[in-house]
Amino acid sequence: MSRARWLEWLQSDFGRLIMLAIGVRLLLIPLSHTWDGQSWANVFAELGQSGNPLEAVRRPYESMRELSLLTAAAGRHADHYEYWAYPPLQLYVFWPLARLYTLLAGPADARFAVQPTMIAPSLPIPLLALIHTPNIIGDVASLYIMRALGVSLSRLRWYAFNPFVLLVGAWTFDSEMVVFLLLALYWTERGNAVRSAAALGLGATMKFVALIALPAVLLTAAWNGGSVKSIAVRAVTSISVCAVVIAIACAPAIDGVVYVVQFQLSRFAAGMSLPQVWTSIVAPVPNSSYDWQPPVQAYVSGEIGGIILPVLVAGACLVLVIWHLPPSSGFLLLVLAFLAGAKVVNEPYALSAVALATIEIERRPSAGFRAGYLLLWLVPFAYAVLNTPVWAFFLSFVQQVEPGLTLAINGWLQVYREFRGLPEARWPYVGLTLLFEMGLVVLASSMVRVVRRQAHG
Repeated sequence: MSRARWLEWLQSDFGRLIMLAIGVRLLLIPLSHTWDGQSWANVFAELGQSGNPLEAVRRPYESMRELSLLTAAAGRHADHYEYWAYPPLQLYVFWPLARLYTLLAGPADARFAVQPTMIAPSLPIPLLALIHTPNIIGDVASLYIMRALGVSLSRLRWYAFNPFVLLVGAWTFDSEMVVFLLLALYWTERGNAVRSAAALGLGATMKFVALIALPAVLLTAAWNGGSVKSIAVRAVTSISVCAVVIAIACAPAIDGVVYVVQFQLSRFAAGMSLPQVWTSIVAPVPNSSYDWQPPVQAYVSGEIGGIILPVLVAGACLVLVIWHLPPSSGFLLLVLAFLAGAKVVNEPYALSAVALATIEIERRPSAGFRAGYLLLWLVPFAYAVLNTPVWAFFLSFVQQVEPGLTLAINGWLQVYREFRGLPEARWPYVGLTLLFEMGLVVLASSMVRVVRRQAHG
């Protein structure tokens, strides 16, 4: 890009939006999640030790396996320690950054806390800058793709500076998975199912949830016309490309990926999920004591989630088939079905739905959709603020500025742990989860109703 075109871009409304979005995210670099922030630092410490990325990506999985054995040996019910419980693509992204940090500042400090607990690590600002860099790039890339999909500048501004979107970027790497989900939507709407499937394969090697949109890609490709044979060939090719992308990314650490899948399948219900609501009501035992005295309902909750999720996803696919939903509506409906049916729904999971809903409300606005849209981001934000308060994200920065406050911070955390351990503390979470589920229903029903109205209009 020439200097003149660069200056012209900077002076455009979209250019100013991008630069301001980057600036705000740079200001948030000192923030970090209490548990996950230390996990990312531990990953950097392990990845930075090896000059071979194919060897390095195996280390976090091996550490999780070792720590899980120690956790089980301590007499707890859990067979797994919650460390790197994801596919490996983010490890490939982190590896060069971890190597850079190791070369410039020495190895990162790896510390593995005994779970379950709320910790307050003190992480160096340069380390946090490298950890957050991929998230910032992911948010910017999402804004570019959403703009290409026709989202107005006013809605892009809303998304770029939405407090929930900013919180997730300071927390974890869901924003990078969202990039691949949006790319898949972009290529689906342009009739290229193979590229869409490849994008979903990459997204799934970052976070498994991206695969949920594959039925929408396949159905849209089938509706694009052609003979039965050509439709079948497109479907088989798309599925094969998606599978090959996943296989290539996972191959260097396949044992670890299998272990993580086993962990995910064995988890109790947690977060903003219906099975977790049921467990909280019928067995009022704080989640913090599940590792020592899990109620039988906690074991049942996982099985309930294993039933609800496939039923809701199948129902969403049926709605897609009956009403021929457009790609953006189909992607969103499948993600909403996942959020409504999964046994574990952590707050950042909602980011993919928020991004897709931002596109959908631009194209098919309605009063009901706006109400569901508000609940879609506001409830997870409130749940996150209650679960890990905003002040907790500043604890690392505070200790970097004033190390002498560490003891006082640990004392304050102990008070908060006791509050979280009270049986009555479960009710705000139950209420927010039910509100979140209601919002999903309102959002999905409003969207389908508008699509049907447009189809008949």
